[in-house]
Amino acid sequence: MNIGTHKQLFIDERFFASVNGVYLCMNPPVQHLEPVLRADRPWEALGIGSYNTVLREADGRFRMWYDALLEGGLPHEGARRLCYAESTDGLSWEKPELGLIPFRGSTANNVVAPPLERQSQQGATVFRDERAAPAERYKLWTKFQPTDHQVAAGVEPGLWAMHSADGIHWQTYPGQPNPPDTMCDTQNMLFWDDRLELYVGYTRVRETQAYGEAATMGVELNAAGQGRYRAVGRITSPDLRTWSPLEIVFEADAADLAIPVPDRSDDPRPVIDFYTSCALKYPDAQDVYFMLPAAFYHWGENESPATFDVQLLTSRDGIRWQRAGDRRPFLRQGPDGSATAGIIVANPWPVPVGDELWLYYSGRGGSHAEKERDGRNTGLFRATLRRDGFVSADAGYGGGEFTTPPLRFGGDCLELNLDGSAGGWLKVEIQDAAGRPLPGYGLADADAVTGNAIRKAVTWQGRPDVGELAGRSVRLRFVMRDMKLYAFQFPQGGR
Repeated sequence: MNIGTHKQLFIDERFFASVNGVYLCMNPPVQHLEPVLRADRPWEALGIGSYNTVLREADGRFRMWYDALLEGGLPHEGARRLCYAESTDGLSWEKPELGLIPFRGSTANNVVAPPLERQSQQGATVFRDERAAPAERYKLWTKFQPTDHQVAAGVEPGLWAMHSADGIHWQTYPGQPNPPDTMCDTQNMLFWDDRLELYVGYTRVRETQAYGEAATMGVELNAAGQGRYRAVGRITSPDLRTWSPLEIVFEADAADLAIPVPDRSDDPRPVIDFYTSCALKYPDAQDVYFMLPAAFYHWGENESPATFDVQLLTSRDGIRWQRAGDRRPFLRQGPDGSATAGIIVANPWPVPVGDELWLYYSGRGGSHAEKERDGRNTGLFRATLRRDGFVSADAGYGGGEFTTPPLRFGGDCLELNLDGSAGGWLKVEIQDAAGRPLPGYGLADADAVTGNAIRKAVTWQGRPDVGELAGRSVRLRFVMRDMKLYAFQFPQGGR
Protein backbone atom coordinates (compact mmCIF):
# COMPACT_ATOMS: atom_id res chain seq x y z
CA MET A 1 0.00 0.00 0.00
CA ASN A 2 1.61 3.22 -1.17
CA ILE A 3 0.55 6.01 1.18
CA GLY A 4 3.12 8.57 0.01
CA THR A 5 2.85 11.73 2.08
CA HIS A 6 -0.97 11.54 2.33
CA LYS A 7 -2.85 11.66 5.61
CA GLN A 8 -4.38 8.34 6.69
CA LEU A 9 -7.54 8.13 8.81
CA PHE A 10 -8.82 5.21 10.86
CA ILE A 11 -12.26 5.00 9.30
CA ASP A 12 -12.11 1.20 8.97
CA GLU A 13 -9.84 -1.75 9.77
CA ARG A 14 -7.54 -1.20 6.79
CA PHE A 15 -4.52 -0.66 9.05
CA PHE A 16 -5.23 -3.59 11.41
CA ALA A 17 -3.20 -6.47 9.99
CA SER A 18 -3.06 -7.71 13.57
CA VAL A 19 -4.80 -6.11 16.53
CA ASN A 20 -5.16 -6.68 20.25
CA GLY A 21 -7.06 -4.39 22.60
CA VAL A 22 -7.60 -1.63 20.03
CA TYR A 23 -10.99 -0.82 18.54
CA LEU A 24 -12.60 1.77 16.28
CA CYS A 25 -14.62 4.49 18.01
CA MET A 26 -17.02 7.00 16.44
CA ASN A 27 -16.60 10.46 17.96
CA PRO A 28 -19.77 12.59 17.75
CA PRO A 29 -19.12 16.35 17.61
CA VAL A 30 -20.16 18.94 20.17
CA GLN A 31 -23.55 20.33 19.11
CA HIS A 32 -24.03 23.97 20.05
CA LEU A 33 -27.63 24.70 20.98
CA GLU A 34 -27.75 28.35 19.93
CA PRO A 35 -28.69 28.77 16.24
CA VAL A 36 -26.35 30.77 14.03
CA LEU A 37 -29.16 31.68 11.62
CA ARG A 38 -32.86 32.29 12.31
CA ALA A 39 -35.84 33.02 10.08
CA ASP A 40 -36.58 36.76 10.32
CA ARG A 41 -37.52 37.87 6.79
CA PRO A 42 -40.90 37.75 4.99
CA TRP A 43 -39.53 35.30 2.38
CA GLU A 44 -38.57 32.97 5.27
CA ALA A 45 -42.08 32.89 6.75
CA LEU A 46 -42.10 29.11 7.22
CA GLY A 47 -38.53 29.01 8.39
CA ILE A 48 -35.00 27.98 7.46
CA GLY A 49 -35.23 24.80 5.41
CA SER A 50 -33.20 21.62 5.65
CA TYR A 51 -30.92 22.18 2.64
CA ASN A 52 -28.06 24.63 3.15
CA THR A 53 -24.39 25.04 2.23
CA VAL A 54 -21.57 26.79 4.10
CA LEU A 55 -18.14 27.42 2.55
CA ARG A 56 -15.10 29.33 3.74
CA GLU A 57 -13.12 31.29 1.19
CA ALA A 58 -9.35 31.71 1.07
CA ASP A 59 -9.72 35.23 2.47
CA GLY A 60 -11.40 33.83 5.59
CA ARG A 61 -14.98 34.82 4.75
CA PHE A 62 -17.74 32.39 5.59
CA ARG A 63 -20.43 32.17 2.92
CA MET A 64 -23.83 30.53 3.18
CA TRP A 65 -26.50 29.59 0.68
CA TYR A 66 -29.61 28.66 2.60
CA ASP A 67 -33.05 27.25 2.02
CA ALA A 68 -35.88 29.74 2.72
CA LEU A 69 -39.45 28.47 3.06
CA LEU A 70 -42.79 30.19 2.60
CA GLU A 71 -46.34 29.24 1.74
CA GLY A 72 -46.76 27.98 -1.82
CA GLY A 73 -49.46 29.07 -4.25
CA LEU A 74 -50.36 32.36 -5.85
CA PRO A 75 -49.21 35.07 -6.12
CA HIS A 76 -45.72 33.61 -5.85
CA GLU A 77 -46.34 29.86 -6.51
CA GLY A 78 -42.82 28.86 -5.51
CA ALA A 79 -42.55 27.73 -1.90
CA ARG A 80 -38.75 27.71 -1.59
CA ARG A 81 -35.87 29.86 -2.73
CA LEU A 82 -32.10 30.01 -2.30
CA CYS A 83 -30.84 32.91 -0.18
CA TYR A 84 -27.36 34.17 0.63
CA ALA A 85 -25.62 35.25 3.85
CA GLU A 86 -22.04 36.16 4.83
CA SER A 87 -20.03 36.11 8.04
CA THR A 88 -16.55 37.00 9.25
CA ASP A 89 -16.57 34.45 12.07
CA GLY A 90 -19.08 31.76 11.04
CA LEU A 91 -21.30 32.65 14.00
CA SER A 92 -22.93 36.02 13.27
CA TRP A 93 -24.38 36.23 9.78
CA GLU A 94 -25.45 39.17 7.61
CA LYS A 95 -28.24 38.85 5.06
CA PRO A 96 -27.30 41.50 2.48
CA GLU A 97 -29.80 43.32 0.27
CA LEU A 98 -28.60 42.16 -3.15
CA GLY A 99 -31.22 43.78 -5.39
CA LEU A 100 -31.39 40.80 -7.75
CA ILE A 101 -34.72 39.00 -7.61
CA PRO A 102 -38.12 40.51 -6.78
CA PHE A 103 -40.17 39.33 -3.87
CA ARG A 104 -43.63 40.87 -3.59
CA GLY A 105 -42.59 43.82 -5.70
CA SER A 106 -39.20 44.57 -4.12
CA THR A 107 -35.62 43.42 -4.78
CA ALA A 108 -34.49 44.54 -1.33
CA ASN A 109 -33.70 40.98 -0.27
CA ASN A 110 -30.94 38.37 -0.25
CA VAL A 111 -32.55 35.92 -2.68
CA VAL A 112 -30.13 34.64 -5.35
CA ALA A 113 -32.25 31.95 -7.08
CA PRO A 114 -34.49 31.00 -8.77
CA PRO A 115 -34.60 33.99 -11.13
CA LEU A 116 -38.40 34.34 -11.17
CA GLU A 117 -40.47 34.83 -8.05
CA ARG A 118 -43.04 32.23 -9.09
CA GLN A 119 -40.44 29.52 -9.62
CA SER A 120 -39.31 27.26 -6.78
CA GLN A 121 -35.91 25.80 -5.96
CA GLN A 122 -34.78 23.49 -3.18
CA GLY A 123 -32.05 21.04 -2.24
CA ALA A 124 -29.20 23.05 -3.74
CA THR A 125 -25.61 22.21 -2.87
CA VAL A 126 -23.04 24.86 -3.77
CA PHE A 127 -19.37 24.06 -4.31
CA ARG A 128 -16.26 25.77 -5.62
CA ASP A 129 -14.93 24.10 -8.76
CA GLU A 130 -11.26 25.04 -8.83
CA ARG A 131 -10.81 23.39 -12.23
CA ALA A 132 -13.48 25.47 -13.93
CA ALA A 133 -13.14 28.69 -15.87
CA PRO A 134 -13.68 31.81 -13.71
CA ALA A 135 -17.19 32.28 -15.09
CA GLU A 136 -18.14 28.83 -13.76
CA ARG A 137 -16.09 28.76 -10.57
CA TYR A 138 -19.19 28.15 -8.42
CA LYS A 139 -21.66 25.41 -9.27
CA LEU A 140 -24.87 24.13 -7.79
CA TRP A 141 -27.26 21.27 -8.34
CA THR A 142 -30.86 21.71 -7.28
CA LYS A 143 -34.44 20.56 -7.54
CA PHE A 144 -36.04 23.18 -9.80
CA GLN A 145 -39.76 23.81 -10.30
CA PRO A 146 -40.67 26.16 -13.19
CA THR A 147 -43.78 28.31 -13.00
CA ASP A 148 -47.10 26.75 -13.93
CA HIS A 149 -47.03 28.75 -17.15
CA GLN A 150 -43.54 27.43 -18.04
CA VAL A 151 -44.56 23.84 -17.33
CA ALA A 152 -47.55 24.28 -19.64
CA ALA A 153 -45.12 25.55 -22.30
CA GLY A 154 -42.96 22.41 -22.00
CA VAL A 155 -40.27 23.42 -19.48
CA GLU A 156 -39.51 20.37 -17.36
CA PRO A 157 -39.03 20.36 -13.60
CA GLY A 158 -36.29 18.21 -12.16
CA LEU A 159 -32.63 18.30 -11.26
CA TRP A 160 -31.05 21.44 -12.72
CA ALA A 161 -27.41 22.59 -12.72
CA MET A 162 -26.33 26.23 -12.44
CA HIS A 163 -23.05 28.13 -12.46
CA SER A 164 -21.74 31.47 -11.23
CA ALA A 165 -18.56 33.51 -11.22
CA ASP A 166 -19.16 34.88 -7.73
CA GLY A 167 -21.74 32.66 -6.07
CA ILE A 168 -24.29 35.48 -6.29
CA HIS A 169 -25.29 35.81 -9.93
CA TRP A 170 -26.42 32.39 -11.14
CA GLN A 171 -27.03 31.14 -14.67
CA THR A 172 -28.59 27.89 -15.74
CA TYR A 173 -26.65 25.47 -17.89
CA PRO A 174 -28.39 24.59 -21.19
CA GLY A 175 -30.16 21.30 -21.59
CA GLN A 176 -31.96 21.10 -18.23
CA PRO A 177 -32.98 19.03 -16.39
CA ASN A 178 -29.60 17.36 -16.28
CA PRO A 179 -29.65 14.43 -16.03
CA PRO A 180 -33.29 14.01 -17.06
CA ASP A 181 -35.83 11.91 -15.19
CA THR A 182 -33.86 11.88 -11.93
CA MET A 183 -35.49 11.97 -8.50
CA CYS A 184 -34.26 15.08 -6.70
CA ASP A 185 -36.43 15.74 -3.64
CA THR A 186 -33.50 16.00 -1.23
CA GLN A 187 -30.23 17.92 -0.86
CA ASN A 188 -28.48 16.85 -4.02
CA MET A 189 -24.73 16.46 -3.44
CA LEU A 190 -22.29 17.28 -6.23
CA PHE A 191 -18.50 17.68 -6.15
CA TRP A 192 -15.34 17.09 -8.16
CA ASP A 193 -13.60 13.90 -7.04
CA ASP A 194 -9.87 14.43 -7.59
CA ARG A 195 -9.17 10.74 -7.02
CA LEU A 196 -11.47 9.65 -9.86
CA GLU A 197 -11.19 12.87 -11.90
CA LEU A 198 -14.98 12.89 -12.26
CA TYR A 199 -17.91 14.88 -10.98
CA VAL A 200 -19.77 12.72 -8.49
CA GLY A 201 -23.42 13.27 -7.59
CA TYR A 202 -25.58 11.75 -4.87
CA THR A 203 -29.34 12.09 -5.18
CA ARG A 204 -32.62 10.47 -4.27
CA VAL A 205 -33.47 7.21 -6.01
CA ARG A 206 -36.81 7.23 -7.80
CA GLU A 207 -37.34 3.50 -7.35
CA THR A 208 -35.71 1.11 -4.93
CA GLN A 209 -34.20 -2.23 -5.67
CA ALA A 210 -36.03 -5.11 -7.29
CA TYR A 211 -38.23 -7.47 -5.32
CA GLY A 212 -36.36 -10.13 -3.35
CA GLU A 213 -33.53 -7.95 -2.08
CA ALA A 214 -33.22 -7.26 1.63
CA ALA A 215 -34.43 -3.69 1.71
CA THR A 216 -37.77 -4.44 0.01
CA MET A 217 -38.97 -6.82 2.72
CA GLY A 218 -42.44 -5.73 3.77
CA VAL A 219 -42.58 -2.88 1.25
CA GLU A 220 -45.57 -2.50 -1.03
CA LEU A 221 -44.40 -3.07 -4.61
CA ASN A 222 -45.39 -1.33 -7.79
CA ALA A 223 -46.13 -2.98 -11.14
CA ALA A 224 -42.42 -3.27 -11.90
CA GLY A 225 -41.81 -5.22 -8.72
CA GLN A 226 -40.15 -2.27 -7.00
CA GLY A 227 -40.86 -0.66 -3.66
CA ARG A 228 -41.07 3.09 -3.13
CA TYR A 229 -39.05 4.56 -0.29
CA ARG A 230 -36.06 6.80 0.19
CA ALA A 231 -32.58 5.62 -0.76
CA VAL A 232 -29.32 7.21 -1.94
CA GLY A 233 -28.12 6.90 -5.52
CA ARG A 234 -24.80 7.84 -7.12
CA ILE A 235 -23.93 9.02 -10.63
CA THR A 236 -20.74 10.38 -12.18
CA SER A 237 -19.87 12.65 -15.08
CA PRO A 238 -16.68 13.95 -16.71
CA ASP A 239 -18.34 17.20 -17.85
CA LEU A 240 -21.77 17.66 -16.17
CA ARG A 241 -23.41 16.77 -19.49
CA THR A 242 -23.04 13.00 -19.86
CA TRP A 243 -23.78 10.81 -16.86
CA SER A 244 -23.22 7.25 -15.77
CA PRO A 245 -26.23 5.06 -14.96
CA LEU A 246 -27.55 5.73 -11.47
CA GLU A 247 -26.73 3.06 -8.89
CA ILE A 248 -28.08 2.64 -5.38
CA VAL A 249 -25.20 2.96 -2.92
CA PHE A 250 -27.03 3.24 0.40
CA GLU A 251 -30.45 2.31 1.75
CA ALA A 252 -32.11 0.82 4.77
CA ASP A 253 -31.01 -2.78 5.12
CA ALA A 254 -32.40 -5.82 6.91
CA ALA A 255 -31.00 -4.68 10.26
CA ASP A 256 -32.71 -1.29 9.91
CA LEU A 257 -36.01 -2.85 8.97
CA ALA A 258 -35.87 -5.21 11.94
CA ILE A 259 -35.45 -2.56 14.64
CA PRO A 260 -37.93 -3.00 17.50
CA VAL A 261 -40.66 -0.35 17.59
CA PRO A 262 -43.30 0.34 20.26
CA ASP A 263 -46.20 0.09 17.82
CA ARG A 264 -46.72 -0.29 14.09
CA SER A 265 -49.24 1.23 11.68
CA ASP A 266 -50.79 -0.61 8.74
CA ASP A 267 -48.54 1.32 6.35
CA PRO A 268 -46.56 -1.29 4.37
CA ARG A 269 -43.53 0.98 4.04
CA PRO A 270 -40.45 0.34 6.19
CA VAL A 271 -40.15 1.94 9.64
CA ILE A 272 -36.99 3.83 8.60
CA ASP A 273 -35.49 5.23 5.44
CA PHE A 274 -32.87 7.87 4.66
CA TYR A 275 -33.90 11.34 3.57
CA THR A 276 -30.59 13.02 2.67
CA SER A 277 -27.04 11.81 2.08
CA CYS A 278 -24.60 14.68 2.76
CA ALA A 279 -22.01 12.48 1.04
CA LEU A 280 -18.59 14.03 0.47
CA LYS A 281 -14.92 13.31 -0.12
CA TYR A 282 -12.76 14.35 2.81
CA PRO A 283 -10.21 16.73 1.28
CA ASP A 284 -7.35 16.21 3.73
CA ALA A 285 -6.95 12.45 3.26
CA GLN A 286 -5.89 10.07 0.51
CA ASP A 287 -9.12 8.11 -0.02
CA VAL A 288 -11.70 8.92 2.63
CA TYR A 289 -15.40 9.55 2.02
CA PHE A 290 -18.03 10.39 4.61
CA MET A 291 -21.80 10.28 4.44
CA LEU A 292 -24.02 11.91 7.07
CA PRO A 293 -27.49 10.69 6.09
CA ALA A 294 -30.64 11.83 7.86
CA ALA A 295 -32.45 8.77 9.23
CA PHE A 296 -36.23 9.25 9.02
CA TYR A 297 -38.22 7.22 11.58
CA HIS A 298 -41.92 6.65 10.85
CA TRP A 299 -43.42 3.51 12.32
CA GLY A 300 -46.74 4.72 13.70
CA GLU A 301 -49.93 6.36 12.52
CA ASN A 302 -49.46 9.55 10.46
CA GLU A 303 -45.77 8.65 10.08
CA SER A 304 -45.15 9.07 13.80
CA PRO A 305 -42.75 9.88 15.28
CA ALA A 306 -41.73 11.46 11.91
CA THR A 307 -38.37 12.58 13.30
CA PHE A 308 -34.81 12.68 11.95
CA ASP A 309 -31.32 12.30 13.32
CA VAL A 310 -27.99 11.87 11.52
CA GLN A 311 -25.78 8.80 11.24
CA LEU A 312 -22.14 8.54 10.09
CA LEU A 313 -20.98 6.31 7.24
CA THR A 314 -17.45 5.83 5.91
CA SER A 315 -16.07 4.62 2.61
CA ARG A 316 -12.82 4.28 0.67
CA ASP A 317 -14.41 4.70 -2.78
CA GLY A 318 -17.72 6.53 -2.27
CA ILE A 319 -19.64 3.42 -3.39
CA ARG A 320 -19.32 0.80 -0.65
CA TRP A 321 -20.29 2.24 2.72
CA GLN A 322 -20.09 1.02 6.28
CA ARG A 323 -21.84 2.36 9.37
CA ALA A 324 -19.80 3.90 12.17
CA GLY A 325 -20.68 3.80 15.84
CA ASP A 326 -22.99 0.77 15.63
CA ARG A 327 -25.55 2.99 13.83
CA ARG A 328 -25.98 5.30 16.80
CA PRO A 329 -26.61 8.99 16.01
CA PHE A 330 -23.64 11.12 15.00
CA LEU A 331 -25.82 14.23 15.36
CA ARG A 332 -28.61 13.92 17.92
CA GLN A 333 -31.91 15.71 18.39
CA GLY A 334 -31.90 18.65 20.79
CA PRO A 335 -33.97 19.12 23.95
CA ASP A 336 -37.75 18.91 23.78
CA GLY A 337 -39.24 22.22 22.70
CA SER A 338 -36.08 23.38 20.94
CA ALA A 339 -35.63 24.05 17.23
CA THR A 340 -33.67 20.78 16.95
CA ALA A 341 -36.21 18.60 18.76
CA GLY A 342 -37.92 17.20 15.65
CA ILE A 343 -35.76 17.18 12.53
CA ILE A 344 -32.03 17.68 12.07
CA VAL A 345 -30.22 17.40 8.74
CA ALA A 346 -26.45 17.64 8.18
CA ASN A 347 -25.35 20.19 5.58
CA PRO A 348 -22.15 20.31 3.47
CA TRP A 349 -19.25 21.04 3.85
CA PRO A 350 -17.05 20.49 6.95
CA VAL A 351 -15.38 23.89 7.42
CA PRO A 352 -11.80 23.91 8.79
CA VAL A 353 -11.36 26.52 11.54
CA GLY A 354 -8.04 26.25 13.34
CA ASP A 355 -7.74 22.74 14.77
CA GLU A 356 -11.47 22.15 14.44
CA LEU A 357 -14.00 21.22 11.80
CA TRP A 358 -17.29 23.11 11.94
CA LEU A 359 -20.27 21.09 10.77
CA TYR A 360 -23.42 23.06 10.06
CA TYR A 361 -26.83 21.42 10.29
CA SER A 362 -30.45 22.50 10.04
CA GLY A 363 -33.06 22.06 12.74
CA ARG A 364 -36.82 22.10 13.01
CA GLY A 365 -38.73 21.75 16.24
CA GLY A 366 -41.72 20.05 14.60
CA SER A 367 -42.01 16.69 12.93
CA HIS A 368 -42.11 15.78 9.23
CA ALA A 369 -45.85 15.13 9.52
CA GLU A 370 -46.88 18.45 11.07
CA LYS A 371 -49.59 20.36 9.20
CA GLU A 372 -48.86 23.84 10.54
CA ARG A 373 -45.23 24.96 10.47
CA ASP A 374 -43.79 27.61 12.74
CA GLY A 375 -40.86 29.29 11.01
CA ARG A 376 -39.64 30.67 14.33
CA ASN A 377 -38.93 27.14 15.53
CA THR A 378 -36.30 26.47 12.85
CA GLY A 379 -32.69 27.46 12.33
CA LEU A 380 -29.19 26.64 11.22
CA PHE A 381 -26.89 25.23 13.88
CA ARG A 382 -23.20 24.45 14.34
CA ALA A 383 -21.34 21.43 15.65
CA THR A 384 -17.58 21.27 16.28
CA LEU A 385 -15.20 18.36 15.86
CA ARG A 386 -11.43 18.11 16.06
CA ARG A 387 -9.66 17.81 12.70
CA ASP A 388 -9.84 14.24 11.37
CA GLY A 389 -11.87 13.39 14.45
CA PHE A 390 -14.80 11.42 12.99
CA VAL A 391 -13.42 7.99 13.98
CA SER A 392 -10.40 6.97 16.06
CA ALA A 393 -8.41 3.83 16.89
CA ASP A 394 -8.71 3.56 20.67
CA ALA A 395 -6.88 1.64 23.37
CA GLY A 396 -8.43 1.44 26.81
CA TYR A 397 -7.08 1.65 30.34
CA GLY A 398 -5.26 -1.67 30.07
CA GLY A 399 -3.59 -0.86 26.76
CA GLY A 400 -3.47 -2.48 23.35
CA GLU A 401 -1.59 -2.58 20.07
CA PHE A 402 -1.94 -3.12 16.36
CA THR A 403 0.39 -3.65 13.41
CA THR A 404 -0.30 -2.37 9.90
CA PRO A 405 0.01 -4.26 6.63
CA PRO A 406 3.16 -3.45 4.60
CA LEU A 407 3.25 0.24 3.61
CA ARG A 408 5.44 2.49 1.49
CA PHE A 409 5.65 6.13 2.57
CA GLY A 410 7.24 9.13 0.91
CA GLY A 411 8.07 11.68 3.62
CA ASP A 412 10.83 12.03 6.19
CA CYS A 413 8.97 12.12 9.53
CA LEU A 414 5.90 10.58 11.14
CA GLU A 415 3.18 12.81 12.60
CA LEU A 416 0.13 11.72 14.58
CA ASN A 417 -3.23 13.22 15.47
CA LEU A 418 -3.88 11.82 18.93
CA ASP A 419 -5.42 12.40 22.34
CA GLY A 420 -3.95 10.65 25.38
CA SER A 421 -5.45 12.93 28.01
CA ALA A 422 -3.37 12.80 31.22
CA GLY A 423 -2.32 9.17 31.47
CA GLY A 424 -2.20 7.95 27.91
CA TRP A 425 0.89 7.16 25.88
CA LEU A 426 1.86 5.66 22.54
CA LYS A 427 4.99 4.19 20.96
CA VAL A 428 5.64 3.32 17.31
CA GLU A 429 7.94 0.54 16.16
CA ILE A 430 8.91 0.39 12.49
CA GLN A 431 9.35 -3.14 11.15
CA ASP A 432 10.38 -4.65 7.85
CA ALA A 433 7.74 -6.31 5.69
CA ALA A 434 8.26 -9.60 7.52
CA GLY A 435 7.53 -8.00 10.89
CA ARG A 436 11.11 -7.72 12.23
CA PRO A 437 11.99 -4.46 14.05
CA LEU A 438 14.36 -2.29 12.02
CA PRO A 439 17.61 -1.25 13.78
CA GLY A 440 17.14 2.03 15.59
CA TYR A 441 13.34 1.92 15.21
CA GLY A 442 12.41 -0.87 17.61
CA LEU A 443 10.06 -0.52 20.54
CA ALA A 444 13.00 -0.05 22.93
CA ASP A 445 14.22 2.86 20.76
CA ALA A 446 10.79 4.52 20.48
CA ASP A 447 10.09 7.54 22.65
CA ALA A 448 6.66 7.65 24.31
CA VAL A 449 4.25 10.11 22.69
CA THR A 450 1.88 11.75 25.16
CA GLY A 451 -0.60 14.61 25.30
CA ASN A 452 -3.30 15.84 22.94
CA ALA A 453 -2.32 17.36 19.58
CA ILE A 454 -3.48 17.53 15.98
CA ARG A 455 0.11 17.11 14.71
CA LYS A 456 2.70 15.50 16.95
CA ALA A 457 6.02 14.09 15.80
CA VAL A 458 7.16 10.58 16.66
CA THR A 459 10.81 10.15 17.67
CA TRP A 460 13.23 7.30 18.29
CA GLN A 461 15.93 8.18 20.83
CA GLY A 462 15.09 11.80 20.10
CA ARG A 463 15.37 11.43 16.30
CA PRO A 464 12.31 12.26 14.17
CA ASP A 465 13.95 11.63 10.78
CA VAL A 466 12.75 8.48 8.96
CA GLY A 467 13.74 9.61 5.46
CA GLU A 468 16.14 6.70 5.04
CA LEU A 469 13.13 4.34 5.11
CA ALA A 470 11.07 6.22 2.50
CA GLY A 471 10.07 3.98 -0.40
CA ARG A 472 10.79 0.77 1.51
CA SER A 473 8.13 -1.76 2.43
CA VAL A 474 7.61 -1.40 6.18
CA ARG A 475 5.06 -2.16 8.86
CA LEU A 476 4.11 0.16 11.71
CA ARG A 477 3.45 -1.29 15.14
CA PHE A 478 1.47 1.02 17.43
CA VAL A 479 1.62 0.14 21.13
CA MET A 480 -0.55 2.39 23.27
CA ARG A 481 -2.54 2.84 26.46
CA ASP A 482 -5.58 5.03 27.18
CA MET A 483 -5.16 6.68 23.80
CA LYS A 484 -7.28 7.88 20.90
CA LEU A 485 -5.42 7.85 17.57
CA TYR A 486 -7.18 9.70 14.77
CA ALA A 487 -4.69 9.87 11.91
CA PHE A 488 -1.07 9.43 10.87
CA GLN A 489 0.99 10.95 8.08
CA PHE A 490 4.55 10.96 6.73
CA PRO A 491 4.98 14.58 5.55
CA GLN A 492 8.10 15.89 3.90
CA GLY A 493 10.05 18.17 6.20
CA GLY A 494 7.52 18.11 9.04
CA ARG A 495 5.26 21.06 9.81
